[in-house]
Amino acid sequence: MPFRRPLYRVALGLALAALSGCGVDQARESAVYRKVLDSAWPAPPPAPAPGEVLTLRQALALANAHNERLGLGGEDYLQALIERDRAASALLPSINLVPAYRRMEDFTAPGFAAAFVPNPATDVPVAASLRINMSDFAGLEKADVLARYRLAVLLDLQAGILVDTAETYYQVLRLERQAGVLGNSVAVQEARVRDMRDRWKAGVARPLDVAQTEAEAAGARASRVETRRLIAAARAALAFLVGVPAVENPLADGFDLPAVADLEALQKQAAGRREDLRAAQALVAAAEKGLRAAFAQYYPSVAVDFDYFLSRQSFPADSRWLFGVSANLPVFAGGRIHAGVRTAYSLMRQAHLYRSLTERRVTEEVKVAYENLRASEERLRELQAQVSAAKDAFGLSEQAFDVGLATNLERLITEDRLLQAELQLAAETLNRKILYLKLSRAVGRLVDEAPHLPARTDNPPAPAAPPAS
Repeated sequence: MPFRRPLYRVALGLALAALSGCGVDQARESAVYRKVLDSAWPAPPPAPAPGEVLTLRQALALANAHNERLGLGGEDYLQALIERDRAASALLPSINLVPAYRRMEDFTAPGFAAAFVPNPATDVPVAASLRINMSDFAGLEKADVLARYRLAVLLDLQAGILVDTAETYYQVLRLERQAGVLGNSVAVQEARVRDMRDRWKAGVARPLDVAQTEAEAAGARASRVETRRLIAAARAALAFLVGVPAVENPLADGFDLPAVADLEALQKQAAGRREDLRAAQALVAAAEKGLRAAFAQYYPSVAVDFDYFLSRQSFPADSRWLFGVSANLPVFAGGRIHAGVRTAYSLMRQAHLYRSLTERRVTEEVKVAYENLRASEERLRELQAQVSAAKDAFGLSEQAFDVGLATNLERLITEDRLLQAELQLAAETLNRKILYLKLSRAVGRLVDEAPHLPARTDNPPAPAAPPAS
């Protein structure tokens, strides 16, 4: 039987529509999770030019834009969305073009029977089917909750990468300031060696004193070398986090800490903002949906099938369509459905335990971060007092040196102690900012605060390590 032209065009249109759905716009797919990650950020900034200061805000923006771990987490979230779409598609009818050609071995049959069974025969049906199963509805709800879980995991990963970047950024600053102080300390130690040698030549010092002083000077030089190595390692780690080949730009601190709320208020904020807590809550909801899906396998399912023949040569050749409805009621499944229900209950218990563990961990992290910040503030006050006393001691040594009551070596020693005290104060100042950012991470607001950090700084860049002597 020849094709009918209008029906042939319908079949061709269905085939073209099926082929058009095979293409995937990869940029559009990636934009799904990039939109989530970049919602609080402007367009990612370019890497700073050589010699230009890399601010903390720029470093965080670069990490948010280029860190591959965020891309991996984003693909997990995208796959969860795809699974949700796949679960939704199970509730929709399927339409297929099913051409078939059949030829049997020649057989002997009365003439009237051969007319009912043409050989060969070509059929071109369009088959539509719909399966209605309660477990599919519950599966869709579970897939939707799992997509929300993956979103929360992605945002929690983003916060973790940002706080790691900030901590590494301040570690570079602290080490570079330490290197500057160590350069001065090496100069002081070498001056002590020269003074001790002069004393030994004058007969007022022992060879043991000279050897001990030389050992202290060598230890100071070794500390300077180790600090340079740590600076190189920290800058390499920062480059890895922000996704650039190298970070050779000067860094500068331009972040002034805002006021910190009390512990009780921070705990309440964390309960509503922590993404890992939201993820744990989503897991509980997904486990409950999964239990509903497991129970739904006990319910009957309904199947609806409809076939329309664009061309038909098989018996009965003059019948253009077929329609059927069937129901399936599980009677005995060999314990498979019951085992699925038991597994669903176990997963739900696990999800509740994980949520409880996450809630307690969030409470602990907020408390520890808050106490660490308070302890840092107390250390800062003591270090400020130490610097003040060291300045007084250095001033007195300067006055004594001017009137001939102290040697130049004694003046250098008090200067070295002042530099060490100032280094400890500067290191603790930077450490306090790291602790504040960790507290923001523990509360769940770091991602919201990071884009509002100062874009520029008027502070001079941290001093680089002095050249090797």
